[in-house]
Amino acid sequence: MRSLITHALTIVFLATALLAEDIQKISDIEIDTMKFLSSDDIQKRYDPTKDATGHLKSKPLQDIEVGFSDTGGNTRTTSLNAKYILAHQTRIRTFAPMFYTFETSAFLARDDGKRSAEEYKALFNARQPLPHQWLGYLSLGWLRNSFQNFDAKVDLSIGTGKVLYQSKRISFVVKVGPAANYEKYTNGGERNYASLNEYIEYQRKIRNDIVAYLKAGAKENFEKMHEDYEINTLAGIEVEMGKRVHGVAEYNYMYDNTPSEGYGKTDTKLVVRLGYRF
Repeated sequence: MRSLITHALTIVFLATALLAEDIQKISDIEIDTMKFLSSDDIQKRYDPTKDATGHLKSKPLQDIEVGFSDTGGNTRTTSLNAKYILAHQTRIRTFAPMFYTFETSAFLARDDGKRSAEEYKALFNARQPLPHQWLGYLSLGWLRNSFQNFDAKVDLSIGTGKVLYQSKRISFVVKVGPAANYEKYTNGGERNYASLNEYIEYQRKIRNDIVAYLKAGAKENFEKMHEDYEINTLAGIEVEMGKRVHGVAEYNYMYDNTPSEGYGKTDTKLVVRLGYRF
């Protein structure tokens, strides 16, 4: 009951943030990672001088976050969470620059001094803006998650997307494309399959120091599209606490319609982190 109340209050809080009226200017948003970053933050790190080829110099934007998470579903525990993000863009040319990000994170839970569950993730994303609000993307991800019986989960996806709505305060993007998947399970067995991946990404800047965001994704096995599928949703809010320090609160809901034998279909995470950007 306590967990349900916590999750309900989180959803109400995030919904209130998304509907807030005190909206100020929002920059173009890059929302390929689970943690959203503003492209303005990346562009501000460009050196006004030029290199030998005549292109503007750039520096990557990096972010380190540490906090705690409350997991539900197959594993009910509180775990330590750490996350690192690197975001960058190609040198500015006549064509729109390509944005790319690298993200890695870890969740570690202990019971009686022993590690009882763990999750490690690494993700690379590249996004190329195209004319008329279209975009192309490439994603390579790796996951080890004992909460869900994955010893290794790898997916390589490529596709296209469309910026459906972009204003001074809101960004709304959809993406779709095929993916190659490999899964190896902790209790034995493995499989390969191709899937269709679909994403919806929404962000709203409440004011200069507060951003709320929502991301939902679905993965459907081409051979059993209405039977073998996964859904992953993430709602969050980020609050700037200083020039480099920020706080993050996120609620993650995951659904697998064909889980491993002995495992449930749903998993949840309620995450709170403190970050330092440099």
